[in-house]
Amino acid sequence: MKLRVTLLLTMIAMMLFASPAMAYDVQLKPFKDEENDYALDPIYTLAALGVINGYEDLTYRPRMDLSREAFVKLLVVAEQVESGQPIGSIPADVAKDRWSASYIAAAFDRAWLESLLDSEGRFLPSQTITRQEVAMLIGVSQLEKLPVEQREAWLSSEWMKERDTRAFKDVASIDADMQPYVYYASRLGIMEGDAAGFKPKQPLIRKQAAAVIYRLLDSRIAGLKIDFTGYYAIESYPAIGHMDKLSNVIMGWSSLQYDGAGLAKLNTGSGDYKVPNGFGEVVEAAGKAGASKELMVFYAGSDLKDFLRDKPARGAFIDSLLATLSNPAYSFTGVQIDFEGLREAGSAADFTSFLKELKEQLGTLTLSVAVPPIHYYSGYDLGAIGKLADTVVLMAYDFTHAESKLPSAPLPLVNDTVVTALKAIPKEKLVLGVSKQANQWITAPNGVTGPVYKPRIADVEKRLAMPGVKTTWSTPHLLKKAEFTDERGSHLVYYEDAQSISKKIWLAKYYGLKGVSLWHMGNYTAADWALVGQHAS
Repeated sequence: MKLRVTLLLTMIAMMLFASPAMAYDVQLKPFKDEENDYALDPIYTLAALGVINGYEDLTYRPRMDLSREAFVKLLVVAEQVESGQPIGSIPADVAKDRWSASYIAAAFDRAWLESLLDSEGRFLPSQTITRQEVAMLIGVSQLEKLPVEQREAWLSSEWMKERDTRAFKDVASIDADMQPYVYYASRLGIMEGDAAGFKPKQPLIRKQAAAVIYRLLDSRIAGLKIDFTGYYAIESYPAIGHMDKLSNVIMGWSSLQYDGAGLAKLNTGSGDYKVPNGFGEVVEAAGKAGASKELMVFYAGSDLKDFLRDKPARGAFIDSLLATLSNPAYSFTGVQIDFEGLREAGSAADFTSFLKELKEQLGTLTLSVAVPPIHYYSGYDLGAIGKLADTVVLMAYDFTHAESKLPSAPLPLVNDTVVTALKAIPKEKLVLGVSKQANQWITAPNGVTGPVYKPRIADVEKRLAMPGVKTTWSTPHLLKKAEFTDERGSHLVYYEDAQSISKKIWLAKYYGLKGVSLWHMGNYTAADWALVGQHAS
């Protein structure tokens, strides 16, 4: 799971904002006009998801009024409604070649727009949207998810109870046909009034729209539970008591040993990944927790592509692996293949062939495969891997770039990696990999910045507790940012803390992924484990 990625500076320059030349389109600079208020986190979370966008001049224009068509697009995208189908029925005044036509058609087809159409069936897409219209759209879209009886009960009478409880001073100003839907949005906590009332005719501005859409998504996601996979590797013994929060434990206890033509075996006795002394206690703890137990096989040697082409060596390795997997002392339920560094597209078929050969001999044992972002590694056929593997762990991290000070796992790049993977791998098989790490840059008094460091988590935690350390929530990375100065110079640290891990869990829930994996268990803090406990299924 120690993914190695090196980004070229020219690529970073292209990624700073939308670039059609890239295989992905993400923003890695903050908006020039960001406002540090209630909407800051929603804006950057939704921007990372691609639900909202800024402008080419790197502004978001948070106080600009929003049009009807712009909000409908936000709602359709956020609700993950298919909008790429051929356009059928559509309001009379919306041309089929209009930029928003597909989104409007998707909403129109679901009968979300009925209260917004005038007597001639016009939608007036460029008209500024009002608060009551937004609430109505939210209410309609959410009520359709209820069973028919509950929906009809709300629309017939129950909404009036909410109206009386809310007691908005300006209730008479809310259009009568919109009221049941407006009050449903209020009941959900997505749109609420204040002491002055609901202000139904007031325009909705862009930052308010971001907050509304984020609350809508959060209301859907917040109560969901998700499976966690923990990597018990390197120095993970302090986390042995947290296995009750995990559905799967992957033991980082082996690696591929390739000794040349026809010679390969499983290595469990040397290197960073070996069976630890007292392994029985770990196996027992995982068993008591009811977690499945997979053996991780790691390899990142430059000759990996040669091994994959060496059929006799592949066969010898698989025989060695199966012997260990069948050892009752471990009670493994499966294996994870973590072969890293396949940059050449020509390796993809060889890797797939190896996985197929292994899968055919595993019997009832499970097969999981760790894969990197394929923007940089072409030797992984995600579609083929997704068909063969029971689980695919996406290592959506180690984007670190020294010169540009890009940290390991900015949420926009994590999201982009997930979106790309989902084009080939079913969400029911995909696990979002999270690596608990920090990236540190030191700029000497002479102005020279050294290489990027990966400090120990314990050292980072100790430093954060010291005086003189300024910590902020970094946008658009959505990571903890720490800055301090000492005799060595000025320090910049990006850190994967509980807050940023929470964002990645949120992302996994948004896409309905199979789960989240934690590399490696020994690095996670008490706060991190408390977070995992809150979300674990």
